[in-house]
Amino acid sequence: MTDYTNMNEFNQNNSTSNRRSLFVDISFTNGTMTATIVGPRIGEREASIVANAVNGKLKQYGKKVNELVLDFSDIQFISSLGLGMCIDVRNTAENCCATTSIVGLTTHLKELFELMRLDRLFKITALPAKFGSAA
Repeated sequence: MTDYTNMNEFNQNNSTSNRRSLFVDISFTNGTMTATIVGPRIGEREASIVANAVNGKLKQYGKKVNELVLDFSDIQFISSLGLGMCIDVRNTAENCCATTSIVGLTTHLKELFELMRLDRLFKITALPAKFGSAA
């Protein structure tokens, strides 16, 4: 899951810096890239699109990224391909010398990550207040 095409991205207001994916909103501030995944589920189709978008932005910003935050607050279900997507974007972030955190997991999804021992690859935290009050 490393190379993806840029299909499923569109250009708003004819500005290439404002490109958005269907299933993820990505922002970059002070060395932290936040990927807010749009739910309610991450299946095969969504996993490819999210990985493509996040990996593309990570490669664009490169070493400027200190931390990647995956925000799962809208997600209720994740398939095995979605779990693979998490590992894939984590590996890309690691190549940029960035750490990866996951926020906003439901209790069920947090248990899944622990069962699959993915909590060893990611820093899993509760949703910070600044994320919950985003406009």
